[in-house]
Amino acid sequence: MTLAAVVAVSSNDGIGMNGDLPWHLPGDLRRFRKLTLGHAVIVGHLTQESIVGRLGRPLPDRHTVMLTRNRDAADSDVVVATSPRDAAAIAARHRRLHGQSQAFVIGGATVYRAMLPMCTRIFLTRVHAVTVADTFMPGGWLDGFMRRTKEDGVDSASGLAFSFEVWQRNA
Repeated sequence: MTLAAVVAVSSNDGIGMNGDLPWHLPGDLRRFRKLTLGHAVIVGHLTQESIVGRLGRPLPDRHTVMLTRNRDAADSDVVVATSPRDAAAIAARHRRLHGQSQAFVIGGATVYRAMLPMCTRIFLTRVHAVTVADTFMPGGWLDGFMRRTKEDGVDSASGLAFSFEVWQRNA
């Protein structure tokens, strides 16, 4: 199984501010939806709370696996995993049952730190701006990966420059 991370980072490796993204890039949200729709996603407790706070429910049409130490943290639409290995196994089971080739790690920082060693691919949106953030990717998080593709763009509403990149773990 391919376990892939999907992450958007600023030039200073920021990924969040006050439980939300520090920017609004509709193109990035569309890419995220297209990549993850119908697949298993592995998410941390705080990120899941942020999603439910924004949408009023877990991500629609995804199989959400929440990585947390608190077995009672989830509702009926979310499966709880208490270790990275368990989260990967639950996602792999879903992938096999639905004939999919990959599952996705979607954050937050603690979950990325725990799951990146198991990831073979990263779908990265690089926001070309230094942003105010309180949550960051761990140092050296791209070590062992090589960029395979890069597509540059500019958000018409905000003027933010960004790149959609795909990184692959070195053999």
